[in-house]
Amino acid sequence: MKSGGNTITVRPCSKRKYIKYIIIPAVIFALVIASIKILPKIFRKEASSRITTYQVEEISYGNVSTTISGSGTLTPVTQDTLTSTNKGEVESVNYTVGDEVAEGDILAVIKYDEGTEEITAPYDGILIEFPIEAGDEVAAGGSVAMIMGKDGYTMGIAVDELNISSVALDQNVTFSIDAVDGEYIGTVTSISYNGSSSGGTTAYQITASVDYISGVYPGMSASAEIVTEDSGEGLLVPVDAVTTSGDDNYIYLAPSDSETGTTYEENDIDLDTLTKVSVETGMSDGTYIMIESDELSEGDLILVTKITSTLTGSESEGESEGFGGFGNFEGMDEFMEGMDFSDFDFENFDPSQMPQGGGSFPGMSN
Repeated sequence: MKSGGNTITVRPCSKRKYIKYIIIPAVIFALVIASIKILPKIFRKEASSRITTYQVEEISYGNVSTTISGSGTLTPVTQDTLTSTNKGEVESVNYTVGDEVAEGDILAVIKYDEGTEEITAPYDGILIEFPIEAGDEVAAGGSVAMIMGKDGYTMGIAVDELNISSVALDQNVTFSIDAVDGEYIGTVTSISYNGSSSGGTTAYQITASVDYISGVYPGMSASAEIVTEDSGEGLLVPVDAVTTSGDDNYIYLAPSDSETGTTYEENDIDLDTLTKVSVETGMSDGTYIMIESDELSEGDLILVTKITSTLTGSESEGESEGFGGFGNFEGMDEFMEGMDFSDFDFENFDPSQMPQGGGSFPGMSN
């Protein structure tokens, strides 16, 4: 609009010009509120309590050992597939699967154009496959039976690199077979010196063998244990019964009126009033430990320390629901939901580049 030769510019009144005055405080305030909501969750932690009890147990007599164990499936030491030499027809079958046969026994007879062929057992064993019947046609080289010897089974065991030096040829191995009762003694028959690495550790394959066991079939699951060190017979106590102070090891005798299995709460017993016996400790399997003492004998009642930890809830450096009174700030959730900063570059934010004269800011209505 012109007046007396002068140009007068009229700017429309709008709330856009106020945005630049409120946006920085709004961003800062939003970040503060966000940190108030997040920090308590970061510092929240589970609290636990330590509970100590004492249980009365007897000193026992026995031995402890260190062992190497593994599991796998059993494979016959000797196993062969029998085939026909000529194409022909099965004339007769004399046995069935599972039968024991002796070396030279005629298992089946195959008739062909020039005559007959007898399929015989190559050694004493068990028929584990016998899929033919009289009248069946067989091809030259076709499978007619599978036999396993009665000279035992083998099983591979993976041994950790820390334990392989404790294994030797002919070392005893105790086998337990899932499908058969009892334990069976075998031996280590081979040790591989070519290790296989996985997850930062190396394992070495050994082979253990055991004699033939009636009722055990190829592929049955078994576990094996090799005793690498044995303590010999002596007094045994739970590891948690031994208390160590400097170079001294000792055991507390149970109160005179207690019985095996009695449990005392920590506040119900005064250790200073109990008899404390010094002991020499020996080999341990992690659960029990050998001890020596002229003052102790099998059957004596001792105290075994039992320590447990239980979670008692959560603690936080700030209250989980509100921090300094701001967690439940009235209208805060609605305010935060109305703010959309998803496209805003906080890292490169420059106040001098703020919208001038009505520029918009993501998430804020004009």
